[in-house]
Amino acid sequence: MSSSTSLASRRSLALLIMTLVACVYLLSISKPAQADEHMFKDKVAIITGTSFGLGRELALLAAAKEMKLVMVDIRPEPSQELAEQLRSQGVSAIVMEVDLAEADQRPQIIERTLEEFGQIDYLFNNAGYSYLATLEEMDMDEAKRLMEVNYWAYADLAQRVIPHMREQGGGTILNVSSILGTRAAGGNMGHYAATKHALHGLFQSTAQEVAEDNIRVFVAAPAGMRTQISRHSVGPAANPEVDRAADWEDPAIPARDIFDMIRGDDVVFLPGYIGRQ
Repeated sequence: MSSSTSLASRRSLALLIMTLVACVYLLSISKPAQADEHMFKDKVAIITGTSFGLGRELALLAAAKEMKLVMVDIRPEPSQELAEQLRSQGVSAIVMEVDLAEADQRPQIIERTLEEFGQIDYLFNNAGYSYLATLEEMDMDEAKRLMEVNYWAYADLAQRVIPHMREQGGGTILNVSSILGTRAAGGNMGHYAATKHALHGLFQSTAQEVAEDNIRVFVAAPAGMRTQISRHSVGPAANPEVDRAADWEDPAIPARDIFDMIRGDDVVFLPGYIGRQ
């Protein structure tokens, strides 16, 4: 065999080996990704605040991942329309009208989910609103109602799902906070920010308490999103006629990040553009 032929053979063999190595590598990274995509299939998810904004986007993504949905909102009509659309595509979805400020209404979310699906794999605590007032302007009843919806409902629902998740071998609890739960807020936003800071305090501790039960707890802290939060705000500083959220981030972006990040290990994360700065 001539030296030129031998050199060509060695080059061909080297190219073949490199190709095989590349194929093995691609298979090794694609299999976990495919497995991750199937981790949501047929799982049961409770999502609060599904009629608008981030909650709606989370429901759409969950449906695309073939999850079974329990959609909860105090304004149920948009959720009903979305659920009908999803059911026409073969998705299992039910809608519940619940005022999360009323503690006696919250247990029915868990009860109905178990009656309908027999398990609870994911709890997305997302519903919330803002009460805009200075401390001097504070109305105690309004401030307490805000805390019921934005904090106590999260704690209550999480407390109620933990025993069921433990019994079935695990689960995931995702709590939607805000970037204002990690830093100082501007004027009139203190009451809202306080509810978000409270979520961080509670659920970072809870994550440690239930880790051995294979229950994963997260706090997502997005920045401003294009939702109805401005129009649904209450309080002396609220102006529903001015949509301050009109130019904020598309909530579909943080929603996608949330589904990516709940596969990881960081208890607190910043989905959306705020996490990319």
